[in-house]
Amino acid sequence: MTTGVWTTRVILFISTIALLALWPTMAAAGPTIAIYTDADSYALGDVIEVSLSGENYDEAMNVDVYVGLIAPGVPTYTLGESGWSGFIGPWICGIHVPNPFFMGRVPFKWFGVPSEIVPIGHEGQYYFASVLTRPGTSEYVCDLSLAPFEISCPSGSDVYVDSAFGDDSSDGSENAPWQTITYALASVDASESHPVTIHVAAGKYAASTNGESFPLNMKSWVSLCGEDRETTILDAENEAPHVITCFGMSSFTIKEFTITGGHADSWDWPDHEGAGIFCWLSSPVIQNNTITKNWALGGNGGGGGGIYCSGWATIANNTISDNETEEYWTYGGGIYCSASATITDNLIIGNRAGGGGGGGLYTTECSPDIIGNTIAKNFAGSKGGGVYCWFESPSIMDNTIRDNSTDGDGGGISCFAAADIFNNRITDNSSGWHGGGIYCQVKDAVIRDNVITGNSAGLWSDGGGINCDECSPFIQSNTIMGNSAGSQGGGIHCRSSDSAVIDNNLVTKNTGDEGAGISCMGSYPTISNCTIADNFAIEPWDIGAGIWTDFGQPTITNCIIWGHEDDLYDCSATYCCVEDDHAGAGNIHDNPMFVIGPFGDYYLDPDSPCIDAGSRSAEEAGLSDTTTRADGTPDTGTVDMGFHYPLP
Repeated sequence: MTTGVWTTRVILFISTIALLALWPTMAAAGPTIAIYTDADSYALGDVIEVSLSGENYDEAMNVDVYVGLIAPGVPTYTLGESGWSGFIGPWICGIHVPNPFFMGRVPFKWFGVPSEIVPIGHEGQYYFASVLTRPGTSEYVCDLSLAPFEISCPSGSDVYVDSAFGDDSSDGSENAPWQTITYALASVDASESHPVTIHVAAGKYAASTNGESFPLNMKSWVSLCGEDRETTILDAENEAPHVITCFGMSSFTIKEFTITGGHADSWDWPDHEGAGIFCWLSSPVIQNNTITKNWALGGNGGGGGGIYCSGWATIANNTISDNETEEYWTYGGGIYCSASATITDNLIIGNRAGGGGGGGLYTTECSPDIIGNTIAKNFAGSKGGGVYCWFESPSIMDNTIRDNSTDGDGGGISCFAAADIFNNRITDNSSGWHGGGIYCQVKDAVIRDNVITGNSAGLWSDGGGINCDECSPFIQSNTIMGNSAGSQGGGIHCRSSDSAVIDNNLVTKNTGDEGAGISCMGSYPTISNCTIADNFAIEPWDIGAGIWTDFGQPTITNCIIWGHEDDLYDCSATYCCVEDDHAGAGNIHDNPMFVIGPFGDYYLDPDSPCIDAGSRSAEEAGLSDTTTRADGTPDTGTVDMGFHYPLP
């Protein structure tokens, strides 16, 4: 069995297998499962052996096996068939459990987890968890099993620095602190078995105050801990290219500082990027800091006004604000990431990539986890006012991405990568060109369960909510509302996107001059179970307010297309509710009878003609655990037309 690679942090289950929500457990029925670790506590560097066993004295059945890890203070991870990934799915699919079946503590599956790999990287209480369901469903067949264990850090030492009362001729103890961090870093020796923490008292650490020298050059196993980010200030005073540097360093933390005044203005590498923190092939934890007002020239594709990260960093709970990169083709006003980092719960606000991409955050040729951040009011001159992803497969989950802008493509997100864009709020972003909310180009992203509202694409530009350019993304279960495009596709625009899938989306109240809801230029997407309603076509063309096509033909089924002057332009539909008198097998033209429900305005009245009027079963459509009705009745039998909401 694969040991797995810790890659993508996930929300385990939307309304089904969320492991945290399963605590306390449910009543058992049928087979049982038990999960164990080979010890109760571990030190960093240990390998944790995890095993599963089970028994069954009830009916023989097939089951799916889910395994997750609950870590303190971070989202839950899940183990899939190909390792630890961001895609929801069981670890083992459809395994047969005979009757009788008994394995006791002898495992039927096991795997090893290195204890220093994210999210197991700090001391504290952790849990492995496992549960069984019937294959492909959320129907539990056993209690949740938990395996608690602790991580404890190796014994180490503590030294102290105080800019006001310290002296570099002292011994660095709590009662006789050193004066400069520079001297402390040069003086301490650390190892994996003997880490060192440098405790830094409140004060301003700068050349003009305590004679501090920048950049501060970190060491492996040596952590910097400020008293408080508001009062412990590292200020390079625009006289050094970086405030902090990390070259090939591992296992250290930087926390509770204001980090400011880095000025990377040289054309020599690396002194044109990473003005706040420059990390090269390093694995720091950068936590609870304010990283602000740093400036990087960039150039040659580099950047990172606040942070440049090439390594395996954890960047968590920081405020990254008002940082900037300057030159054309430079990236990442706030963060430049070229490694599989974990970027969680940060406020990334007011940063600029003046001539390039990724005003808030830029990722290149890597698969980072970007989870739970607020990314707001950033600007990029070229692409991705909020986020710009180039290649590989980043996970962008549970973020608020709002009020970002770009002169180019992708006001909220610009994506040249197979990204998983999941459960974000992408609102009020703007682009000078295409993709006010999201711009996807060439690579096939997965865009699911997002709220995409109030975004705008510029004059003569396409895709107010989402723009798909020469790619075939999977767009599912999103609310795409109140977006605008100066040209085509107020909600969604597809250009040369032959195999795009647009499934179970709510596309309403968007504006554009052609295809205010959805526009297809030279594309053949599959559009199913969408509610496309009350979109408005504007001048100068004022056509195809619902769905518009040119040099293409989408396959449209099981949708409700209603409330437009022109529902379908140069395309046809089957098994849809269309207000206009468009012919097509299974089409109806009666009022769908929308009502207000728990999550929106487009539920169906129990007497709606759209109920049980589709072309296939709800199970075949993958919608049997969702609803079109305000009372939350799950869809069963023949699928209902239109958008399906999650169960309340």
